[in-house]
Amino acid sequence: ITIWYSNNAEEVAWGKQMVAAWNAEHADQKVTAQEIPTGKSSEEVIGAAITAGNAPCLIFNTSPASVSQFQKQGGLVPLDASYIEERSGDVAQQYKSADGKYYQLPWKSNPVMIFYNKKIFAKAGIPDPSLKTYDEFLAASRKVVASKAAKFAIYPAPSNEFYQSWFDFYPLYAAESGGKQLVADGKATFASDEGKKVADFWRTMYKEKLASQEKYTGDAFVDGTAAMAVVGPWAIATYKGK
Repeated sequence: ITIWYSNNAEEVAWGKQMVAAWNAEHADQKVTAQEIPTGKSSEEVIGAAITAGNAPCLIFNTSPASVSQFQKQGGLVPLDASYIEERSGDVAQQYKSADGKYYQLPWKSNPVMIFYNKKIFAKAGIPDPSLKTYDEFLAASRKVVASKAAKFAIYPAPSNEFYQSWFDFYPLYAAESGGKQLVADGKATFASDEGKKVADFWRTMYKEKLASQEKYTGDAFVDGTAAMAVVGPWAIATYKGK
């Protein structure tokens, strides 16, 4: 039994503990685990492994949105005999594939949030910023850039990888729409008033050069080039002490 888990430090530590505990009690079902191999994205690595015929038995680090592609590649088996709905309830329905079967078991979520650099905001004269509305966010962003406390207010990656929208458009759309998914019943939901509000916000951020349109090598937030970042809990360890 082979598994791949995330290369996030906290998950690696958790994974090693779980594997050791399992192997100690199941001598006839030993698990061999490793971090998911390095690549442009986890999804790219998994797809390549399926094509090559050397994918592991279980993978603990991928986007639910990519599962249908892995299924088309013939790399997955349905898990309908498992306890997915019993475990997760109605929320599990969103993880069903088009054929009505489950090829993935939801087990964790990665909420994203806006991190801000206190030192940069204090330098800009905003020691206790309010960022609850688009107007407040824009006002704070303009002040940060105008004061030269940071070159940019925020620096989402301006590239076209499928997952980049998770760190700019989608979290704001989810908040604006009360948690709508991008697609419902086979139709896009984001060509709506909520979606247009979010798009207008980001258009303003880029038009006023409060966010950069250039790709950044490194981490703009860690380097102090940007005052804010939209990231998840995995970033806490990365930012600690910086």
